[in-house]
Amino acid sequence: MSRIMIAGTGSGCGKTTIVCGLCQCFKDMGLKTSALKCGPDYIDSMFHSRVLNMRTGNLDSWFCDDETIKYLLARKECESDITIVEGVMGYFDGQGFGTKGSSYDIAGITDTPVILIVNCRGMSNSIGAVIKGYTGYEKDSHIRGVIFNNLSSRLYKDAAQMVKEMGIEPLGYLPYKKEAVLESRHLGLVTSAEVEHFQEKVTCIASQMKETLDIDGILKIAENASENEIHYKEKKKRNLRIAVAKDEAFCFLYEDNLDYLRQSGCELAYFSPLKDSSLPDNIDGLLLYGGYPELHAEELSENISMRKDIADRIRSGLPCIAECGGFLYLHEYLETPEKEKYPMAGIIRGTGYNAGKLQRFGYMSVKAAKDTMLADKNQSFRAHEFHYWNSDCPGSDYEVIKASDNSTASAGYGSDTLYAGFPHIYFYGNENVAERFMDACMKYKENSRQAAELIPELDNIKGINRDAVIKAKAHWNGIAKPLHGLGLMEEIITQIAGIQNTVDVHIDKRAVIVMCADNGIVEEGVTQTGQDVTAVVSCNMADGISSVCRMAACSKTEVIPVNIGIAADKLADGTDVGTYKGLVNRRVMTGTRNFLKEPAMSQEQLIQAVHEGIKQVEWCSEQGYNILATGEMGIGNTTTSTALASILLNLEPEAVTGRGAGLDDSGLKRKVEVITKAKEMYGRYADNPLKLLQSIGGLDIAGLVGVYIGGAVYGIPVVADGVIAAVAALIAVKLQPEINDYIIVSHQGKEPAMKALLDSLGKKAVIHAELALGEGTGAVMMFPLFDMALQVYRENTTFDDIQIAAYEDYGKC
Repeated sequence: MSRIMIAGTGSGCGKTTIVCGLCQCFKDMGLKTSALKCGPDYIDSMFHSRVLNMRTGNLDSWFCDDETIKYLLARKECESDITIVEGVMGYFDGQGFGTKGSSYDIAGITDTPVILIVNCRGMSNSIGAVIKGYTGYEKDSHIRGVIFNNLSSRLYKDAAQMVKEMGIEPLGYLPYKKEAVLESRHLGLVTSAEVEHFQEKVTCIASQMKETLDIDGILKIAENASENEIHYKEKKKRNLRIAVAKDEAFCFLYEDNLDYLRQSGCELAYFSPLKDSSLPDNIDGLLLYGGYPELHAEELSENISMRKDIADRIRSGLPCIAECGGFLYLHEYLETPEKEKYPMAGIIRGTGYNAGKLQRFGYMSVKAAKDTMLADKNQSFRAHEFHYWNSDCPGSDYEVIKASDNSTASAGYGSDTLYAGFPHIYFYGNENVAERFMDACMKYKENSRQAAELIPELDNIKGINRDAVIKAKAHWNGIAKPLHGLGLMEEIITQIAGIQNTVDVHIDKRAVIVMCADNGIVEEGVTQTGQDVTAVVSCNMADGISSVCRMAACSKTEVIPVNIGIAADKLADGTDVGTYKGLVNRRVMTGTRNFLKEPAMSQEQLIQAVHEGIKQVEWCSEQGYNILATGEMGIGNTTTSTALASILLNLEPEAVTGRGAGLDDSGLKRKVEVITKAKEMYGRYADNPLKLLQSIGGLDIAGLVGVYIGGAVYGIPVVADGVIAAVAALIAVKLQPEINDYIIVSHQGKEPAMKALLDSLGKKAVIHAELALGEGTGAVMMFPLFDMALQVYRENTTFDDIQIAAYEDYGKC
């Protein structure tokens, strides 16, 4: 059992240089060497791993209890001949002015002999005072030897004699050599392009050590380390596949975190946000750790398919931890050191910017302000920060309490499936956090498997044609007009090109599918009218005399009302609803049940409703329709949709509940109470969208989920209407992220939940006109806009036609 700690008098005294050199020396001697770093620093560990070509780790007594520290140390010792532990900062420097978390603390917990590095530059006799102070500052300092760094050969004899008289072993010296200095940038480590240069320096350092250090004396001290008793920590095994970003931009990974996941049975799938086009297949979770994304912002931005895949998967509910650099990558924009801004994943509506100086540094506790994936409301976990970049939209889902002075700040984003913020989390010091993350991954895996079994069509969905998207975008840029002059309309036509696999876009045969169904929740007094209105308006659509029919006539759009769950069998005059001409009969049941009393429908009824929506799109595909819009008709459906949104987005009912078709204050109060009760009853299904939809309803929403799935299966763009259609879109996307590529959003509407739903989908509304009519009217309003945009796309002159140079697209517009 050979083990030593290399500690120092302070940061910059040469600890990392000497540890790297010793690792190389021992490696050259044929010794299998392992290295660990005291404290939360993952950068010095990367130096060690580059020399040793093996995984390293950390020992942090602020994060971990004594038994965990010993366990982590023993895991390294059992696979090596000698273990080197590198200290952190000055030997006694811990949290604040205490020793908790210090190198001294780790040496005491593990009973590890310590070799002190003294930076002798500018000193001679004062060296003795420094060493005497360090050896006598605390009882049993564990310091057994000294290495004199930056000391000339002519002073070594006197320095060695001085420490011998103190009972400390002199172990040699290192003279100052410029060519052996390991430089750092704002966070420390070299880039991959400098690896060869780095190795040359380490070889130079090791060569010097072999001449002027007492290597045998160091090994002798290491051999005196005592063996620690440890208790093996058996981890709960999970069959999970976790994607881990790892490349030049994302290189700050706690190896111990990855080890924790491996010990728990997880398979790690590494990928490069710089070079790969998409996330690995069949993943159940995602880790976006820190690094230097700001130095690679342009290249990251140019990898559009990866940015989009990550954004789509996170929005669909893939559990994700995004720390520091990973957090910056999730912003809309990221600023480089030169203040250039580049588009990123767009999950967080803000910009990561260069603050010009260190923002936050040190240990902290992170307390959840609401229930999140990693912690319930008011629960805390420990973390560490070190960053120069900041965010103009830092979030407020956690209270961050700095350990050194108890100062607080609100920051970070947390949901049932996402943690995003600057604080770094160490799993072995926050095992509950690690377990909760893996629990979320297991739920995602189980729900995905269940969804695929219940709706096999989900496995048939592929992404849109990216080549067609690129060509359509290039065509827009070649048209003689200002770049991106038609804004979202250009993006939508480009999206349709990708869906239709051609730049020759056609949307001349169009229809709006209106799902009509009743909701049992109307029993609770959440509407002005009764269920009989649903049947009347649905039949009016079939007759071509409802609002959407009048508007559809202006844009040559067919209205297809679908009876998927109308409660009434007959109209007031006795006319049969089920056989009403022009009303497609796909009724699953006579309206849903009151979800405050029982689940709205059975699983079989839910899946039937979804499949009826898919079959309706299949029919439209066979008839040659090349674009569809969604609509709905059903008294009480703003209550069901808002309840779903409140749970799926983890928002308070008061914040997302609107007046629907015109509730008064007392009606609105009842509606909020009903949605609050729904959240209490069914909130546990937030990460299981099918179970949630089965519990709350409605059938119209389930049918629309099927329409979105069908659009993706049959390659037809689908335009979403208002809040009910948006909730259905979110559920569909959570079932299969690729569906998002086939959805176009029309308007934002008046319902309060709509903006949050669009943010969750990563979509922008074209129309902001406070629409609240329903029936698909907002979606149908988009078709004339598409027609006008297509006229420009197809007929306008190009820069080539008029023989002038096109605008250069710098990606800034």
